[in-house]
Amino acid sequence: MTPLNLRHQLFRAPTTIADPGSAGTITIDKDGGVCSVVTATAEARTLRRPTKAGISGSVVLHTDAGDLTLTVTGGYNADGDTSITFADAGDFVRFLSINVGGTYSWRVVGQEGTNVSTETLSVDSLTVAGSAVILDDMTAGSGITGAVGLTLEHSVEKVGGLYKTTIVIDLTGLNSGGTDGDIIGKNGGTANCHIGQITAAKNGTIFAGRMTCLEVPAGGSDDIDLYSATEATGAEDAAISGLEESALVTAGAAWTLILSKALTAYPAADKYLYLVGNVGDATYTAGIFEIVLWGK
Repeated sequence: MTPLNLRHQLFRAPTTIADPGSAGTITIDKDGGVCSVVTATAEARTLRRPTKAGISGSVVLHTDAGDLTLTVTGGYNADGDTSITFADAGDFVRFLSINVGGTYSWRVVGQEGTNVSTETLSVDSLTVAGSAVILDDMTAGSGITGAVGLTLEHSVEKVGGLYKTTIVIDLTGLNSGGTDGDIIGKNGGTANCHIGQITAAKNGTIFAGRMTCLEVPAGGSDDIDLYSATEATGAEDAAISGLEESALVTAGAAWTLILSKALTAYPAADKYLYLVGNVGDATYTAGIFEIVLWGK
């Protein structure tokens, strides 16, 4: 089967999950599955515990002739709440299966109209129950954002009890210093060359992470390390050793396409992140990296 035909078959794959009827048990065993429930009076259903992680599915009250009470086996949030009430046609809940300490459980990632009680994450005017994506919530220093041609994006996602921080940076327009261990930033010794600050409230306590090359650097140094430091003031072409710093990823050689390196140390709360180059005092014309950090 060709990849095109495979995609076509996946698109056509059935997502309907049969309503088991009053007092029945719903099993979400296919990703994207939807169970449309029809009630004749006030009725109950039970959602079976998932058998693997990474499955998403929804329960929808399709026809309302009485409230639906759904009991989620094992709970639908970190507090272990199990009961969800659907009062009107169109009320729905979307679930994601996760592995919690070796036990598969459901977590609510979206809902409308129900009484779902989940942990909420609030950022400015954005509050989303269960799962939240906060765009551009981290801010880089002026020694990074002032470079012409630079692209830098941050996102923080919270599902269940984990924070996933993703930083994507295109180095184009930044400069690497002339000495091994110099900070990368806007040319001219510009200060404040950090790419973002880690805080417990936004990112959790970091316990894992990786750095991946999505486009090979060109122009400046292609041997690039990731550091954290107490200070936000680190300047382009200045030694990272001049700050109170810790090495998080030490490349040891030129990056190659899709090469990924795990963090060997983790940034503590309130630390600032820096990219550091080897020899090569020049302006980048290419080079994209993705940094992913996991916190709890």
